[in-house]
Amino acid sequence: MNRSGKFVTLMQEDKNNVIKAYNNIAGWFAENRYTGLLEKPYLDMLIHHIGKGAKVLDLGCGTGIPVITYLLQQGMQVLGVDASHSMLDIAIHNFPEVDFQQADMRNLSLHQKFDAIIAWHSFFHLPPEDQPPMFRIFSNHLNPGGILLFTSGTKHSEVLSFMGGENVYHGSLDTQEYRDLLELHQFKILQYREDDPECGNATIWMTQLA
Repeated sequence: MNRSGKFVTLMQEDKNNVIKAYNNIAGWFAENRYTGLLEKPYLDMLIHHIGKGAKVLDLGCGTGIPVITYLLQQGMQVLGVDASHSMLDIAIHNFPEVDFQQADMRNLSLHQKFDAIIAWHSFFHLPPEDQPPMFRIFSNHLNPGGILLFTSGTKHSEVLSFMGGENVYHGSLDTQEYRDLLELHQFKILQYREDDPECGNATIWMTQLA
């Protein structure tokens, strides 16, 4: 009971402190985040659907490397949003020509629409109970036919990872829950890849708003 109770307490604390954790590890993250473009096949597919020069929201953009780097190289218009001010400070330094905004995605209200939203390794930092309302937020920020690209887990679960000296919380719904939410909010699944071995074993959803 002691060990279990302690773990539950830690999980609850870390669940509420993901943004604080990223503020603390931003420098470490910038130095240690893999900068190879494992995401390239999915980014290329996204660009194929929306066309070069289209408007992309990178939601949970972190430092912007490597995703924003590649999007800019492909001529895309990019807005980066992250909840961590320390991560955004680095992103702004990396890309002074790009617009960035600090915001918690759960409260996102940008009053503009995009041709695509990317929530790559960011959406899954939300607790399971906070994830369903996000699909309305996604749809409210997308043009008709817009693409939503995100990563997730495969089971309804909560776990901690350890990065840069901090516990970092991850939450997930199960696959069927995501399918149901996407259908409810009129997203068509273009591609679903579970534990892609060529993309760091990420589980990836490429979807399109009706």
